[in-house]
Amino acid sequence: MTVAKQVAEANCLSCNQIKEILSLFSFEESKLTFAKFAYDFCYNKAEYYTINDVFSFESSIDDLNKHIESK
Repeated sequence: MTVAKQVAEANCLSCNQIKEILSLFSFEESKLTFAKFAYDFCYNKAEYYTINDVFSFESSIDDLNKHIESK
């Protein structure tokens, strides 16, 4: 998680790059935490909905969407 956050902070990432990083996490909660964090460092935010594909639970998608809406 620490290295992933450092990479995100140092670069502007695409949704596809964020999805690749998320695929490295085993736990849903870790994926959600990083997805929320990485949103601020994504340059194609209009396509952030594609991130939903990495989640197993609808509740995680809902949580991420609420986080994005609050920005």
